[in-house]
Amino acid sequence: MALTAGSITTAALDILSRYGLGDLSMRRLARELDVQPSALYWHVKDKQELFVLIATRMNAEINARCPSSSDPLVTALALREILLTYRDGAEIMLLGYSIDPHEVTPAALSVEALGETTSRGVMAHALGAVAIEQNRSLFEVESGNAGRYFADNAGRMLGMQE
Repeated sequence: MALTAGSITTAALDILSRYGLGDLSMRRLARELDVQPSALYWHVKDKQELFVLIATRMNAEINARCPSSSDPLVTALALREILLTYRDGAEIMLLGYSIDPHEVTPAALSVEALGETTSRGVMAHALGAVAIEQNRSLFEVESGNAGRYFADNAGRMLGMQE
């Protein structure tokens, strides 16, 4: 397999699913791809860029399900659902969002679609709520109504938007 940004992202997602964010390093990624760590840097500038690439891949799934014309609440719910399918998905998306929010925000939740205040608020709510939900799950703490609370709060935030 040729080494590309896409193949590196796929391998990184595989490491994340098996071991979690704590075990994702450029060294481990290189080992998994059977290359020297320096070879990764021809395609990915640094670990921060890797986080953006992974978050962008997750965002592509959301945009495929919910294009820019989609209902923002439906998109927010899809964002939650997709992040929950990845181990540490919310943390990775949060890292990517911190570095390059435009690149990793779903189109229907973008600043262009909702305005800056609502877009940032919905993304902060989504990423924070799902990160808490995923962390509670790691520690086997009950999150029974997390989905309902998420939907209720996202709906309230989006209801204020004009």
